[in-house]
Amino acid sequence: MILLQVFVFNVAPKMKPSILVLLVFMSQSLWGQKTYEQLLVDIKKHAPQDSIRVELLVDACVAATFRADTLVLKMATEANQLSNKLGYELGKIRSLNCLGNYYFSRALNDKAINYYLQALRIAEKRNDYSNIVIGKSNLANVFSHNFEDQKSIKLLTECDQLLLKNGQVFTQNRAAILTNLANSYFQLKQYTKAIQTYNEVLAICQKLNIGFGVALTLDNLGKTYFELKQYSKALDYFEKAKVEIEKYRVDFVRGKNLNNLGKTYSALGNPTKGLALLQQAKAIALQNQDNEALRDIYFEMQRGFARTNQFKAAFEHLEKYSILKDSVFSSEKNKTIQELNTKYETEKKDSEIKSLAQQKQISELESGRKTAIIYSILVFLLIGSMMAYALFMRFKTQKQNELLTTQLEEAQRRIEIEQKATESELKALKSQMNPHFMFNALNSIQEQFMYGDKTLANEQMGNFTYLTRQILSISGKKRITLATEIELLTKYLELEKMRFSEGFSYEISLDGQLDEDYHQLPPMLIQPFVENSIKHGLLHKNGDKRLSIMFSMDETEEHILCVVEDNGVGRAKSAELKQKRLQVHQSFSTNATSERLKLLSSSLNTQELVHYEDLMDEMGQSLGTRVTLKIPL
Repeated sequence: MILLQVFVFNVAPKMKPSILVLLVFMSQSLWGQKTYEQLLVDIKKHAPQDSIRVELLVDACVAATFRADTLVLKMATEANQLSNKLGYELGKIRSLNCLGNYYFSRALNDKAINYYLQALRIAEKRNDYSNIVIGKSNLANVFSHNFEDQKSIKLLTECDQLLLKNGQVFTQNRAAILTNLANSYFQLKQYTKAIQTYNEVLAICQKLNIGFGVALTLDNLGKTYFELKQYSKALDYFEKAKVEIEKYRVDFVRGKNLNNLGKTYSALGNPTKGLALLQQAKAIALQNQDNEALRDIYFEMQRGFARTNQFKAAFEHLEKYSILKDSVFSSEKNKTIQELNTKYETEKKDSEIKSLAQQKQISELESGRKTAIIYSILVFLLIGSMMAYALFMRFKTQKQNELLTTQLEEAQRRIEIEQKATESELKALKSQMNPHFMFNALNSIQEQFMYGDKTLANEQMGNFTYLTRQILSISGKKRITLATEIELLTKYLELEKMRFSEGFSYEISLDGQLDEDYHQLPPMLIQPFVENSIKHGLLHKNGDKRLSIMFSMDETEEHILCVVEDNGVGRAKSAELKQKRLQVHQSFSTNATSERLKLLSSSLNTQELVHYEDLMDEMGQSLGTRVTLKIPL
């Protein structure tokens, strides 16, 4: 890293010598290797947004130190923004210093201090002593410009100590810092400290062979001794400065040096030589259009002319001094007004930018607030949806569990029904295969073979065999057709008919709504009731014995109605006969059949499925029994 010093002169009014103000910049390369115009070309050629572009922009700002070019602000701002984007801290420091210099050159010291402080904080964070020195030196320049020299001295002393700590004893940077420090002492009229410090600067410049530094420092020592009224010493330093100025062609100091020599010779009582030197200084000031320097020269010349009794010339130069004084005052006034106007416009612009930024921030906050509200609503909706879904799934699961429970209960009930139906069917089968019936049937057939009609006996034996085989065949079926049921009943009644010698007749009829080959019913459902009518009703009756079985459809067309009717002794007489025989017969087969019907129809009770009716005449005598069965289709 190379520190680049740029010297700028401020011309002081009468009795206040010119003070050297030092602006310190940091550059990757020595300023002077490339011109401002060359750097602008390099910037245009280098489009990539990288640290190289940052350095080019900063170097261009440094090269434009003496230029009133508004492009400097644009370049410094771009360099700073790009450095922030890249995280390039060295670029941040340099660009912030450039921004500070821009505003300092326009007397916007508050803004300059703000940027200098930002650069200094970054340098201190990095523990970058070189940039710390630059930052503090820049701040010291602002304080010196504001005539706050005590603050300036404090900062510059810290800079010098930091340089010494890092071995920077005989360096151009330290010479620059000490020059500013001596200038501040001079401003405060602490001439002894100023002389001591200038001598340190002189030693450094002589050791490093910095010709323009030697010339400037000798001239500064001469001005200091002049203020102490040690004119001989002052003259000695001014003469030495003149030699160095001529040797190193430090042209921008020549006019001031000649002015100082002229004043000193006049003070030493040699106004003629003093006037000659002042004439040379006047020519340079006129050439450079430096009205401030010309004003001071006219003032000194009118004094010299007065001392040599050239009163007309003295009056003319006094008049010129007055005109220039007013002109310079007006110029300074205009400059001050312009600076204030610039400051106002800048602050106004900054205020507008700040206002726009605040409005943008407010808009962003409002937008963020709206976005937050929308997101909150969406989150609430999402949470609500999730809760609703969870409740729905819970409800659905609960309903599914209830449905499964119901289905399980239904399945269990169905299994129980099927088990009961199976048991009932077994019981019915057992009742159908009643040993007494089989014994009686076989006994009747045997009697026919032995004492009766053998042909009839063979026929009945065939019926018995067919009936037994059919009963075994249909026992595993759930339903059979009406035709099959009627055929089985017919075979059964033919076998029962053998028990009666005479007078027994039966009839099986079918309603027109029923199709015996289509409609079905559980097998052998009617036989137990037919057997019951014969056994308990007709067997004990004398005379004509009739049995009728009628099948029909009920009004709902959901059930088959089967009516078994006999003209037997009736249920009351049958029960009485049982009591006399001391027999308690349990109607096993009919009870089993009733249970089968109940299992087939869960909507009707047993009384509705099997209905008994005692038939009576007008005298209350029994005419028989009617049993109505309601069989679900």
